[in-house]
Amino acid sequence: MDASTRRRPGMYTLRRRALPYFFIAPFFIIYAIFGLYPFLSGINLSLQNRGVFAGLANYTALLTDQRFWKSILNASLYTMGSVFVILPVALIAAMMLNSKIIGRKSGFVSTIFFIPSVTSVIVSGIIFKLLLKTNDGPINYLLKSLGIISENIKFLSDPNWAVPSLVLIGIWRYFGVNSLYFLSGLQGIPQELGEASRIDGANGVQEFWHVTLPLLKPISVYIIFTAITGSFSLFGEIYTLIPMDSSGTRDSMLFPVVYLYRSMFRDNRLNYAATMGYVIAVILFIITFLQRRIMRDSE
Repeated sequence: MDASTRRRPGMYTLRRRALPYFFIAPFFIIYAIFGLYPFLSGINLSLQNRGVFAGLANYTALLTDQRFWKSILNASLYTMGSVFVILPVALIAAMMLNSKIIGRKSGFVSTIFFIPSVTSVIVSGIIFKLLLKTNDGPINYLLKSLGIISENIKFLSDPNWAVPSLVLIGIWRYFGVNSLYFLSGLQGIPQELGEASRIDGANGVQEFWHVTLPLLKPISVYIIFTAITGSFSLFGEIYTLIPMDSSGTRDSMLFPVVYLYRSMFRDNRLNYAATMGYVIAVILFIITFLQRRIMRDSE
């Protein structure tokens, strides 16, 4: 047997070992081009200032930036509105859909509830921009007609009304999909548990507090943390409600992603915007990590 014949089994084995890497190579190539390279390039940008290496100077400046912390505060206030207003409304709607009265028509009602969730963000923003106008907006006109207010409310610029206005939009847009999440959780609760609690003398409130609510913990945790991450990445609604080049009292609607957008495209501060993007990403990573830990503990 010559040397070339003896080498063939080894070459065949080598090709078989290399074949799986050949099939997965396209994924890693695409990831390296569109994922890894932008990630590393962004870090490099955040460590520079006008093409000159600046180290952590951008991060230090961001952590002392009052407008950035104002955007974090607005996002936190919107989060509180989402958790304590939007989600309770969604839970009440889900319990109505799960009741015997509406249960037979729950499919039709669920479809109506879900329509705002599939409506374009731009369309939703334009509609509410018209509804919340200061001078001739329908909501101001209705409130003045009923004698509730004497002067028009500046929903989109007054710091006392800006975030509540966004919560109002969030109720219309997101309570439907959240109610379906809660509905799936309610339908997964065995009816025998409710019947057993009623046999033991529990009333409706006690049954909800001690049976229904604890069993809804996994889906509730998921919905709450989804609302939190959505609050810190809110952009589309604000983009249509107010001009992106505005300032002053418009800071009442300054959110982290909105501030990033303005820093990059209006102020031409590319390095600062890259820094802000990574800080926001770290915040969202921490939120996601906490969600996974809580979800794991609730299993």
